[in-house]
Amino acid sequence: MPLGPNDGYNLFTTGQVLTAAQVQHNMANQSVMFYASAAARDADTALTAALTEGMFCYLADTNVTAYYSGSAWVPLFQNQVLTSPKETVEIVAAGSTGTINIDTLTASVEYYTGAATANWTLNVRGSGAATLNSTMAVGEQISVVYLNTNTATAYIPTAFNIDSVSVTPKWLGGVAPATGTVNGVDAYVYTIIKTAASTYTVLASQNKFA
Repeated sequence: MPLGPNDGYNLFTTGQVLTAAQVQHNMANQSVMFYASAAARDADTALTAALTEGMFCYLADTNVTAYYSGSAWVPLFQNQVLTSPKETVEIVAAGSTGTINIDTLTASVEYYTGAATANWTLNVRGSGAATLNSTMAVGEQISVVYLNTNTATAYIPTAFNIDSVSVTPKWLGGVAPATGTVNGVDAYVYTIIKTAASTYTVLASQNKFA
């Protein structure tokens, strides 16, 4: 086993003898190791005896990928510094009406640029084939934003669904919006917290831009 960093990329040549050290360094140590849980990983005595900074593992029970920092296993993306992260916005050249799906596996920001023609219902889901429930664990949250364009008549959302099941949001200020913005864009922000299977607390707000 290596005592320091792994070997990095190795270009093997035809006829080269593959040594045990090369298999260990370039294949075993630099793979993403699969474990059923953190407990199963920590019970692997062979791994524990050979931990090297930069190793990766995947934990099936929590769907977490982690790296070994040299002193502990750290979930990937936990406490990481992000510099100017970008986010996908789905832009739809239509006006709000009927039931509008926000597919979080595509984008969590939905912008309807055409003039709204009626009040509407928002339905948040993973995709047309996946529920939001199947993509979230209890104790996780996701925020979605719906941008509605109004002209002379200001329409508003009148219902909110998750996976086509009605959920009543808790609105900022304690009251659901009764009007939209004439000749403006209203941004509706929903923070969805999964508290149990198919059970959510939703915190909502309306922001008016004109």
